[in-house]
Parts: sequence; structure tokens; C-alpha cells
Amino acid sequence: MVPSMTDTTTGAPLVTGPVQQYIEALLRRSLAERLNRLERLEQLEKDGHRIIDGGQTHGDAWEITDWRTGDLIERGIGGYPGYDKAVQRLDPDGKWILHENVDNDDDQEDIEPVGVPASFADLLQDWLGLRSTPDEDVAAVVGWSVEEVARHRQED
Repeated sequence: MVPSMTDTTTGAPLVTGPVQQYIEALLRRSLAERLNRLERLEQLEKDGHRIIDGGQTHGDAWEITDWRTGDLIERGIGGYPGYDKAVQRLDPDGKWILHENVDNDDDQEDIEPVGVPASFADLLQDWLGLRSTPDEDVAAVVGWSVEEVARHRQED
């Protein structure tokens, strides 16, 4: 019997060998990168920075939110010039850092797709990166629990 793609229990993986190992390596790297990035964000906050999110929301409208809490800091219109003026006014000391501008300190090496054709490896990376790819499908393919896959694919 073939497991349902929505089965949340662990079971025999749908694929084994190099493809399974490559997907597992991608998942492990994703988790490691996210944890390293979160550590970097926490260090920036300890150093007195505020991590913000935001930008243009629709047309000339924009908003600035606190990344950690999601609290709205400011909302306005005027496109990027209006946004920049608000940031300068609200953060005259330059302590705010836009969440998407925080990089990992670690430059992790690419995962070599041993035994997996390069074009297929690219497809697997894209598949794992799509928000539309359900964790349940990934779990069924690699034989992990849905919870474990979700933990590895979670975004900050």
C-alpha cells in the first residue's frame, strides 16, 4: 500500500538512496541556516538594535513593524521617500535594521548532489523552497514526521 501524501505519521520513505539523502541534507542545512540567522538577530538586539520589517504594502502605502512582536510602528504613504523619511525621523541613531538585510555570518557550502543529476537537484531545491509544497508531501518522500519537516522548513 502506498502511503497517503497527507499521512502525518512517519513511515517508509517514498524515495531512498541519493535522492532521499540529498533532500535530508537540504532540510538540515535549512534548519542550520535559520538557527544561525536567529542567533545573529538576537545578537543584534542585544547590541541595541531593533529589527524591523516592512516596506511598501500597496501603491505608495508603506508600513514599518517590529519584527519580533509584529507591532505596527508607523504606517504612511509617499512610497520609498516617505518610508525613508519616517525611518530617519523615528530612528535618528540608526539602530534599526531591516530583517531581510540580516545575513548569516556563516557561508555554508553548497550541498553536493552526489548521485543526483544537477538539473534534478535544482528541481528538488525549488520544490523544497516553495511555500506551496506541503510539509506532509516532504515528510512522505523522506520518511520523516510532518512536525520534523515543518521544523526544518520553518521561516523566521
